Amino acid sequence: MLAYLLALSIVVSAVALVYARWEYRRRGRLTVVGLALLCTMLLVPNLVLDFATSYAVPTTMMDYVGIVVGVGGLALCLVAMIRFRAITKILCLNPGELTSAGPYRWSRNPQYVGWLLFLVGFALNDWSWWCLGALGVVAVSLHLLVLVEEEHLRRVFGEPYEDFCRRTPRYVGWGR
Repeated sequence: MLAYLLALSIVVSAVALVYARWEYRRRGRLTVVGLALLCTMLLVPNLVLDFATSYAVPTTMMDYVGIVVGVGGLALCLVAMIRFRAITKILCLNPGELTSAGPYRWSRNPQYVGWLLFLVGFALNDWSWWCLGALGVVAVSLHLLVLVEEEHLRRVFGEPYEDFCRRTPRYVGWGR
């Protein structure tokens, strides 16, 4: 089951990314179908993590580190989404205005950094090769999604976005 889900997550990610890029180029925004595909892209690797891990009371230092990393990542993700101040912007349906305050001062993609940290924390509680595979799929998928979104945002915002890219790392401390 885990091998099937991991393979499915790679296929779903590829389809979702290609479709999102196509929609951004053709329509300038995502439709509900594009959004659903991106949500599925994030859900399927989470199923791998869910099936590969067991829920138990933390007993080791690694369990506690996982909790701290996971809660911190989830908090960063939520703060970044709240900073957008519009549900249509969060759902990639409308680019709105360029957000460069709050956690966006330190990262162009704090919501994705937070989500990945949340999953890393989740996986640290019950580490396995399946967790590593799922995290790899999520990390690569999110990076490719960031590249698709950056292409779109360059078209939408132009020079202000280029300036934002010059002064703010893509992630935290990487990719200036």
